[in-house]
Amino acid sequence: MTPPSFVLGLLAAVAAPVLADDITVWSAVVFSMYGERTPLNGPTYPALTPLGAQQMYISGTAYRNRYVLEGTANASVEAALPINGLSTNALDTRQVSVMSSDDSYVAAGAMAFMQGLYPPQTDEFAYDNGGRTAAVLANGAVINFPLDGYQYPLVETYSLNDPASSWIEGHLSCTTYQESIMDYNYDDEASKLYNETLEFYHEMWPGLFQDIFSEASTNFYNAYSLYDYARYQYNHNPQVANNLSVADLGLLQDYASIQMRNLTANLTVAGSQPGDMVRAVAGRMLAQEVVTLFKDNMLNAGTNNKLNLLFGSFVPMMSFFALSGLMNGSSADAFDTIPGYGASMAFELYSMTDSDVLVGNSTVYPSQDLLYVRFLYSPDDSTSTSLTQYNLFDTVDHPATTSMTFGEFASAMQAIGIESVAAWCSMCDGVSVFCAGELANVGNAGGDGSTNGDGSGSSSDNNNDSSSSSNKSSGMAPAVAGVIGALVTLAVIGLTILAVMLWGGLRFFFASRKNTSDGSGGGNIFSKRFSFGGSGGSDGGFKGNERKTADADVAVSNSGVGHERVGSWELRDGAPVTGAGAAYENAESPARTERIRSTIVNSTPDDDDDTMGDLSHRPVDPHDHV
Repeated sequence: MTPPSFVLGLLAAVAAPVLADDITVWSAVVFSMYGERTPLNGPTYPALTPLGAQQMYISGTAYRNRYVLEGTANASVEAALPINGLSTNALDTRQVSVMSSDDSYVAAGAMAFMQGLYPPQTDEFAYDNGGRTAAVLANGAVINFPLDGYQYPLVETYSLNDPASSWIEGHLSCTTYQESIMDYNYDDEASKLYNETLEFYHEMWPGLFQDIFSEASTNFYNAYSLYDYARYQYNHNPQVANNLSVADLGLLQDYASIQMRNLTANLTVAGSQPGDMVRAVAGRMLAQEVVTLFKDNMLNAGTNNKLNLLFGSFVPMMSFFALSGLMNGSSADAFDTIPGYGASMAFELYSMTDSDVLVGNSTVYPSQDLLYVRFLYSPDDSTSTSLTQYNLFDTVDHPATTSMTFGEFASAMQAIGIESVAAWCSMCDGVSVFCAGELANVGNAGGDGSTNGDGSGSSSDNNNDSSSSSNKSSGMAPAVAGVIGALVTLAVIGLTILAVMLWGGLRFFFASRKNTSDGSGGGNIFSKRFSFGGSGGSDGGFKGNERKTADADVAVSNSGVGHERVGSWELRDGAPVTGAGAAYENAESPARTERIRSTIVNSTPDDDDDTMGDLSHRPVDPHDHV
């Protein structure tokens, strides 16, 4: 991996043209954070709120004004910077790709965004989706889509069992990342911040947190979870809005930002490999994906991948801010806090109009050496905040230029990126079901996860070639490798369960469908309970009513586990600390009855998240994140 210092030196020597408005945009990659959702800790399901949906709709409308057309209905005013050849009114799913994590509030926000980007249209039909012919019946009648021409986007949602998920949420299933953040509370700096802020948090506890958090867990170690809850209450609870000052809410945000910078953007921490910057793994994967999507557009001469939309959490964003020098550069103040709801960053691939070649009325797709890339960022959904351009890889010692050629951009991004899913699996000690197959493919190809060094494991060079999101070596077929990986994983799980049953005393008990006295019984015929030592008790994990008392702020219903858990239970329960990482086991657990329901709608109560209920086990839980 090329050191970041080399990238900075390279870019410092690059002279790019002064950016003018007279440009032709060929493709854009936009990464958006979800809109407001209900808090992770509380009695409600983590879901997109009406305000959150409006935030995403506003963001989508802003990008429509930039890349498509202004206004709604059959508007004819040109956009500020229209993407060349992008369908103006009717959504063409071949031109616009939409990728999202499978969290309900993220995917729902993506749908709201798309309604702002392509609002309902009557008598408008995308040519590549069948065009007007598909809407006209044999008798001449024209049939519009329901809801006044509602347009149906293709939103691809990736579960953690899909290798593509690693490109937009690469931290979740990364074992070494989870191990690294587990160690954060043992850090001297974290302990110092704990002690310095404890009085402030305990002053906040009686009027703000006492219904959800115990006093023992109201401290810096849960800074993000506390800010997440306080922010929602400030927006929706009149009593909190009247009593919580803007200054105190700002302090909660500042402490949460400090915690998240350490957990997602600390480039000095290594995992399984020296210098792997494991805390920034999400940003490293995202950086590579941006290059991949631009290369796909170049391979097809601008026909496909005109607008690429990715939706996830703020973790990849903050990681990328650190990796690209934004967090420490001349505009650091804009990037050192947690992005707000509806925040987004955009990468634009463009050429200078005076260099474009026309054939008839069409602009010819330029050669790679005539393509440039620039970066833009909006910290929240505010209508008064437009996308602002910033310099990538900008530091005091190595000031960056406004824009860079695509070749320079790709080299810099690949220097901080991870070249393939197989390389990600290797770096993360990946336990995902697809990792065995990915690594087997690399082994059969005799490679190390990259066939060409182009950052994606593809066979492309630096010309207008595409790089695939997975390793396309000539070894074992992916389908065969995937089956082998699945069988190996199932065998390992089965042997592990058998070993625990034989030597650990694990027993399975099947409850009847009758409701128990505490209301936890009915619903599922096979309502499983786990116990150790053959007691049949309910201390085997933290699922629903079987949560361990040591799980300080986790409460999970039978529908599964919520994702966004960085800075919360996996960072222990926040007992007073006098030194780095001292005395977590004796902390008081919170007295609360609320349950956080799953953001994974199709999950079952039989997921393997219980391993995190006991911190003596290997600290891996791919479902928990921000």
